[in-house]
Amino acid sequence: MERLIPGEMEEELLILNEDLKRVISTKINLINSPLKEMISSGGKRLRPALMLACARFGEYDFEKVKPLALAVELIHTATLVHDDIIDDSPLRRGIPSIQSRLGKDVAVFAGDFIFCRVFELLTSLNDFNILRRTSKVMYKICEGEIKQREDLFKTDITFRNYIYRIQRKTALLFGLSCELGALATNAPLKTVRALYGYGIKIGTAFQLIDDLLDVIGDEKNLGKPAGADIREGVVTLPTLYALTYSPKKDELKNILQNKNLTIEDTKKAIKIIKDSGGVEYTVELTKRYIYKAYKFIDILADIPMKKVLKDVADYIYSRNH
Repeated sequence: MERLIPGEMEEELLILNEDLKRVISTKINLINSPLKEMISSGGKRLRPALMLACARFGEYDFEKVKPLALAVELIHTATLVHDDIIDDSPLRRGIPSIQSRLGKDVAVFAGDFIFCRVFELLTSLNDFNILRRTSKVMYKICEGEIKQREDLFKTDITFRNYIYRIQRKTALLFGLSCELGALATNAPLKTVRALYGYGIKIGTAFQLIDDLLDVIGDEKNLGKPAGADIREGVVTLPTLYALTYSPKKDELKNILQNKNLTIEDTKKAIKIIKDSGGVEYTVELTKRYIYKAYKFIDILADIPMKKVLKDVADYIYSRNH
């Protein structure tokens, strides 16, 4: 990711990293160190990077954009803390998750604490439109997560339901990051809309690749065990494809409806999914969303950041290799 970022933006992201630790700092020792370690453990900082890039299509001012860049990364961080509670994930970014270190009850409050810091940052801007847009996206992210819980262990979900879910739980925050960057720097309305559309398309592609990597990836690269979605009852696109077209779809259906899968069951399900063509189909659909993102880039003014946006789209697609 770093090789995509121009030097000036790289310096800004380093400043943001330090500010993130400052913003989530608390005198409550129980969560102070774990939260800072989570912030420091990595993460691509893709959403704030996109915001900084998109802000350059307007009257760029880093100090004005910085609180928003911090806010979108903290929203993402809070959702990860809460996701790990729901999924009972032992690891996050290769280190023990907050919930595995401190327990689910403390982790709930830690995630809520981060969300509260987000609203403190947003209200400091005195911009009701930005606050309204962010609040709307946050409740839709929650809808996406709740929809995923509602669909657990269901093998009859539709493609439309799947796209609805991933656009809410992932793509909307990408879209918001791009949109707010442009709004905060008074970019033309046509530009704001194009950047929002671009963000939605690459955000959808990002989640498609995430779902794919859960099938073809490994624990070292993922920072968590492969096949986690299968064990947790989350039906993703590669699995959905196999449930429709695999000669062994009935066997796969029986595996997926079992809430107490063994390691062997998970491996068997992954093999059925791979043999069905679900991996190739997911790669092809991702490519289509990246192509749609390119179309939004074409509308934009011809400035250096235009290439950065294209490179980010290419980077997202390349994560399947």
